[in-house]
Amino acid sequence: MKRYWLDWLSGGGYLMLVFLGLKLESAGAWAGVAAATFALAVLAWQINLRRQRAIIDTPTSRIASAAQGYVELVGVGRAYDDLPVLSPTHRLPCLWYRYRAYVKDNDKWRQTDMDESVSPFLLDDGSGVCEIDPTGAEVSASRKETYVQGEHKVEEELLLAGDRLYALGEFISDGGGHARFDERRELADILNDWKDYPDDLKRRFDLDRNGALDEQEWQLARAAAEKEMESRREAARSRAVSHTLSRPRHGRPFLVAAFAPEMLAGRYRLRVWLHGLAGAASLAGLAVALQAI
Repeated sequence: MKRYWLDWLSGGGYLMLVFLGLKLESAGAWAGVAAATFALAVLAWQINLRRQRAIIDTPTSRIASAAQGYVELVGVGRAYDDLPVLSPTHRLPCLWYRYRAYVKDNDKWRQTDMDESVSPFLLDDGSGVCEIDPTGAEVSASRKETYVQGEHKVEEELLLAGDRLYALGEFISDGGGHARFDERRELADILNDWKDYPDDLKRRFDLDRNGALDEQEWQLARAAAEKEMESRREAARSRAVSHTLSRPRHGRPFLVAAFAPEMLAGRYRLRVWLHGLAGAASLAGLAVALQAI
């Protein structure tokens, strides 16, 4: 729901502060509103500038040769055949949806429900296929529809199979030469599994049959576990390589959009300018309010 919060930050927060100032009707109140508006504008300016810079500064990678870490991908959206995602309104297949329901209350629309899909889908750039996990992503869809029936309204945003998609996030590959191993943990897991079946462990390594493993026998068990670990690693290396793009670490922007990166960067650039102007206007308003106190 991060995108919803950003939408509120961009517009709803300003409107709420202005409404508060109109209600209080005093120079001191307007000074507080102007100061709060400036703080909000600075925060929104920083957030949008960070996303604009992330798009501009991150080069587009090819899935087959992308480095592990923070990457930008561009390709065509594909659906999992066995994991259909259906839009809430018309139950049509899609890759992703955002849904908001409203009811008319005193001639104003009041939001009553909101939902956003988190099921994974695929991005194909011709060199390979990458799973996109949209959990925590700021998704910008080009398909937006509004349905009104009497006192009820539904707004729905969709990503569909075949859409040209842009994605920026944490890229991780598994299998093949990308298989990741932790020797201490893997060895401990194997030995702990064997310890869960003590009779079998003794049958294999209790050479003198005294009912306990001495130091030499335990070393034999450890050597066998190391051999088992290497066998598992070979099996992991032989698996087909899979790629996943998900929410980055350290709070870096995670973006998925049905727009070209240049267009998306342009949208954030416009917001940077608008929030900058809002900050400048709030500073001017603060100065006027302080003089009137």
